[in-house]
Amino acid sequence: MNIYLLNKYKLHKAIYHILHFQYIIGLFLSMVIYIMYKIFLGLSFLQQFRPYFRKHISNTLDPHEYFLLNTITILFIILSYIAYMLVAQKTNCFKIISNIKSLTRTEIGCVFMLATLSVISGLLIFELDKNYNTPLVNTIFLKSISMIAVVCVGIFIFKENYKIHQFIGILMVLVGMYLISQKTLTFF
Repeated sequence: MNIYLLNKYKLHKAIYHILHFQYIIGLFLSMVIYIMYKIFLGLSFLQQFRPYFRKHISNTLDPHEYFLLNTITILFIILSYIAYMLVAQKTNCFKIISNIKSLTRTEIGCVFMLATLSVISGLLIFELDKNYNTPLVNTIFLKSISMIAVVCVGIFIFKENYKIHQFIGILMVLVGMYLISQKTLTFF
């Protein structure tokens, strides 16, 4: 009988330690997720200032000058990141070159198209912030246009089906963009 109670005690103690360990792991993961959400929230908050930074810079620089300076800055940051990855031995030059060489022609075409779209949209956004409306109106306008473009791509390319209330939402976005862009509004 004592052996039975001793084995039962050991089993309960083992289960307690396993549950306690799982609790600690769960707590740790919760803290990591909490910190990640704070970082994402902070980055999202800082992203909202980009139009105002562009507007401030546009007082001094033309769009092509800004884009050149921005691209050089991004290149420096990316090269610093790659240098860190090489020093930390998280990657090596041969792996980077091998991965680049393994790109297919369509993947290279996609990279070229993404780069071209980035340049064109960057120049247009800078020009928009410099000469038209306010950065807030431009940001709302660009986000609305991108949402409508995604829906159109979904419908015409991927053959997705949308419900009537989703189309009503798109119509409301279009009406909202019109109302926001108007300096004065007369109904009569």
